[in-house]
Amino acid sequence: MIKAALLVGLGSFVGGSLRYLSVVWIDRKADIDFPLAILLVNVTGSFLIGFMTPGLERFSWSGDASLPLFLSAGMMGGFTTFSTFSLQTLKLMQAGSWAMAGINAVASVLCCLVFVFAGLKLGQLLFR
Repeated sequence: MIKAALLVGLGSFVGGSLRYLSVVWIDRKADIDFPLAILLVNVTGSFLIGFMTPGLERFSWSGDASLPLFLSAGMMGGFTTFSTFSLQTLKLMQAGSWAMAGINAVASVLCCLVFVFAGLKLGQLLFR
């Protein structure tokens, strides 16, 4: 359990650092009034987690989950949690659970928007 947490934490550090560097670089290159950097990071992370998943599922390394934990939960989770959300939604679709996939997509986006707004308003009230 501690080894797994350390692997995820190390991967999150790498992924989060890559996200930061990517966003700074993209923002410097594209001077527009649209969150292009985050969109590109989310799309890239979604592609990468999708690309890695079959290999990570196929090769179990004798039951050792170290690499999948580091790469998927850690690095991609640190790079973007949107990639994990996308993979879970895709797996629901592939399983034929279209309604659940739709509910997951709509609920995730709407709930996160509502709660980021609520958190922002609460923070504005508390930290005047």
